[in-house]
Amino acid sequence: MEKNRYNILLVHCHYRLAGGEDAVFADEKAMLERHGHQVFTYERTNEGGALAMGLEAVFSWKTWREVRALIRRHHIDIVHVHNTLLTVSPSVFWAARSLGVPVVQTLHNFRIFCPNGVLLRDGRVCEDCPRRKGGLWQAVRYRCYRDSLAQSAVCAFVYAFHRLLGTYRWVNLITLTDFDKQKLLEFNTLHRVFDPARLCVKPNALAPDDPLPPVLPRSRRKNQIVFAGRLEELKGLRTALEGWKRMPHSPDTPELLVVGDGPLADWAAEQAVPRVRLLGRLPRAELHALFGQSLGVLAPSLCYESFALVPAEAHLMGTPVLASDLGNVGAMVRPGVDGLRFTPGDPDALAAAVQALPGLWDKADPDAMRAGALAAFAPEENYRRLMEIYRAVLTGTPAPQ
Repeated sequence: MEKNRYNILLVHCHYRLAGGEDAVFADEKAMLERHGHQVFTYERTNEGGALAMGLEAVFSWKTWREVRALIRRHHIDIVHVHNTLLTVSPSVFWAARSLGVPVVQTLHNFRIFCPNGVLLRDGRVCEDCPRRKGGLWQAVRYRCYRDSLAQSAVCAFVYAFHRLLGTYRWVNLITLTDFDKQKLLEFNTLHRVFDPARLCVKPNALAPDDPLPPVLPRSRRKNQIVFAGRLEELKGLRTALEGWKRMPHSPDTPELLVVGDGPLADWAAEQAVPRVRLLGRLPRAELHALFGQSLGVLAPSLCYESFALVPAEAHLMGTPVLASDLGNVGAMVRPGVDGLRFTPGDPDALAAAVQALPGLWDKADPDAMRAGALAAFAPEENYRRLMEIYRAVLTGTPAPQ
């Protein structure tokens, strides 16, 4: 008889700076527990960095021993991995396999083909590792991991070694979007890393505020656009500020509210661009409220992204998105319906999209934006999809595509 409740081991290696993967790990744990599953965790951190990890990043005997002990002690049905780099290492997959327990991994990035995970170099999309001769070693050549030759070599060796072992060929992989899935399948034809039949799509869930505030019509919104995210190169912050420099400095120009912190925070403050205000980090509920009060949300990313969280949350608040025509942020937007797209990295194109936003509002349906986001990313739909995947993995049937 099929079990309705499982004993699940969630595995995650936390980065030195907390990010979206950590939030998804915590949210999915809470979701599974709410539905009555017994959830256990194996968590480590990357405090030491790649060089300190050395061979442990390639195969951690500590992880091997501790994960096997947890599986036995708690009679684990399925192991669900979120991140293995660096201290967990892919040894977690072999520990589970040695005891006959199936493994699922959520791919939050493209790291199995790109050691820096985001397919970005020098502010532009880069697919050298999956496409060029030398494969992963292109990342060493260009110091793609933390701008370090040695650390890039460690990361490249981790994935090169496990390609040789065939580690990922029997792991069940979850990707967050159909764009990611198609990109991974494309790369997999060049370097056979995983079994395509074991790759499926399950987006991250949104955690709507309870209760959701009402969707505001345009007449009740403020003349402002929100940029929210880590203030770093790949998020397109420089493009955003350059775009605002090109717009008229008048009260009719929407104010750009920059929410977040990161490496470019000091640089952004020094720019002193008219009609731009830096708000720092905000609690999630305050950020969502800001989305709902604004004319638009700006997503000028320079990389593919792994999951376009900001556009999804904006649509949940009934707010159009101005997005780079690139990767997942671009795929999230239907031009003329729930947002506009512009050429990534082009400040003039961004400024033109801002100026076209009032025309979009003439036909936008903010209630439909919210309904679409709830249908696609609601926690209950996310849970249903995850159970489909678990049941397929546990019964040995093809993963739902």
